Amino acid sequence: MQSSFSQASQIITIYKSPQRGKGQKLLQEGFQPLDFPYNPPYLDGNCYFAGPNDRSIAEEYNLSYKEGILEVSIDKSSYEQYFKSLEYRYDEKDGYERIEIVVPQGLFAILNQFPRVLKRE
Repeated sequence: MQSSFSQASQIITIYKSPQRGKGQKLLQEGFQPLDFPYNPPYLDGNCYFAGPNDRSIAEEYNLSYKEGILEVSIDKSSYEQYFKSLEYRYDEKDGYERIEIVVPQGLFAILNQFPRVLKRE
């Protein structure tokens, strides 16, 4: 039997700073293609997250958007199956490489299966 600590470590959290006016909508309705239009060259239809388990990128965007930070909790096996390959290096800050996850619209239905919470701090 696993301890609650080891079960908790099997959850990966990714973070989204919703654009102004979108926080409650994303929290309640999930991620929908209409909210992430595909209109090159400026919009690519993808949803960008900070993660895993590092909300610093989302915190920076939230300074402008002021909608809070949407946290999506994904079990480790699902994360590795669907989202791990979508990790990209965002930048480095304080000697620490920061990662973003770029989720295409085709994975929104899977992403919406996981619990999410909007934290406004």
